[in-house]
Amino acid sequence: MYATVDRNKEEIIKKFADHGIVLTSHGFERISSHNLDPEDVISAAKKKNVWLVADEFLMEFIDGKRKELERERTEIKKVKVERKKHIFAKEIDSELKIHKETDITGRSTCEGLIENFMDYFNQKYDNLRKILMNRENLRASVPIKMVKRYMGEDNIRIIAMVSSKRESKKGYKFLEVEDPTGELTVFVPANNRQLNQMYDNILLDEVIGISGRLNRDLFIANEIYQPDLPVDNKTRSTDEEVHIALLSDIHVGSYLFLEKEFNRFIDSLNLKGNNSEIFEKVKYILIAGDLVDGIGIYPNQENELSIPDIYKQYDFLASLLEKIPDYIEIVLAMGNHDAVRGAEPQPKLDRDIGAPLYDLPNVHMVGNPVMVSTHGVRTLMYHGTSLDTIIGSLASCTYSRPETAMVEYLKRRYLVPVYGNDVLSPEKDGYLTIKEIPDIFHSGHIHTNGYTNYRGVKVINSGTWQARTKYQEELGHLPTPARVPIMNLQNHEVSVIHF
Repeated sequence: MYATVDRNKEEIIKKFADHGIVLTSHGFERISSHNLDPEDVISAAKKKNVWLVADEFLMEFIDGKRKELERERTEIKKVKVERKKHIFAKEIDSELKIHKETDITGRSTCEGLIENFMDYFNQKYDNLRKILMNRENLRASVPIKMVKRYMGEDNIRIIAMVSSKRESKKGYKFLEVEDPTGELTVFVPANNRQLNQMYDNILLDEVIGISGRLNRDLFIANEIYQPDLPVDNKTRSTDEEVHIALLSDIHVGSYLFLEKEFNRFIDSLNLKGNNSEIFEKVKYILIAGDLVDGIGIYPNQENELSIPDIYKQYDFLASLLEKIPDYIEIVLAMGNHDAVRGAEPQPKLDRDIGAPLYDLPNVHMVGNPVMVSTHGVRTLMYHGTSLDTIIGSLASCTYSRPETAMVEYLKRRYLVPVYGNDVLSPEKDGYLTIKEIPDIFHSGHIHTNGYTNYRGVKVINSGTWQARTKYQEELGHLPTPARVPIMNLQNHEVSVIHF
């Protein structure tokens, strides 16, 4: 046995000598006890120009090998961890559907003729009349021209559009209403408190149902009905915990755009921040308009722009959205600051202006308003420009609670209730009518977060990514920027994440 060890020692020493390296006896013992490969030791010695391999060199060599092994083990462990890490939203297939019949893009028929306005009002009346006729107590409604046949009878029912409201010096309240067959004056009795509350909440151009009796030429109301949502309305949900993030009013290009906060939101989508248990389930982002600040939207706007070029505003937006994981579907709708016509309904952004956005495979451009389905759950997206009119007309609505004004849309089943206050294109196909009841109603424009549940529909205003402007300061508005509502489509729970 000893002879064999001696022969091995001689062979190893000779191998070192052949390379011009001297191996000491202690060096051989270190190689033997640690089962080192002599070839590896020789290679290391030659790299460092070492001619004497003693105990000190071998200790350094062994320590280097140990560290290298630890690094390899760490890399293997890291790979294993990464393989085990599952991102929920990445592993499920997209189920995004844009209901193109609800989008005006490529479908506008308006030529600005008087006939277009007549068609618009007739279409609005017909669409809302059909909704009202679904109410059991209005199915027997009669045209205004036939009301006189039922003189003296109680509970005559009509469906009409409100053309004016007036109040006499003695406090009597009247509605002037019309349908395609004629006009009628409706009297609202002062002793009916509920009816008087309804009267105060009615806007011009609303289509309503009225029950009452005819006394000479005056129709005395006893009930007033709005199209509204059914009390027992049922909404859809998903089998899986799919999440959607709701945004609006980014205002890229404004010097008040909160770029740092928006990038923190993007980091969270990449699971680099807090709330990863929420963000890993975000499969869809729906943005309800005012993607950029635009050009020439209001007087002296150029003094408040950091990017005074509309093309570059959209270019910069694209550079931000490009950093969002490509498994997340992004839907971009239009608002009053975007480079499309101001009249609603609005078509989607032209490709020539928003080319970089169209180049992103997970970005989908749509008009305003539009209905979108995500995993079967339907979201009505409407920027909400006419919210200013509703808030200015109804005492119950305020800028601090935009969701209350959004509920008024649902009650009327119409998105621009008053003609003349807001710029609209008189399209005849009823793009502004809420024909199909959504599961989620998403708006922006007001720059303030708010959400509520109305007859099963989740009503959400998603706020803004722009700091408080001088104009808002003058009006006393207090925006709530950099807050993102994220909704679980399985249980409809909403989490508002602050950035």
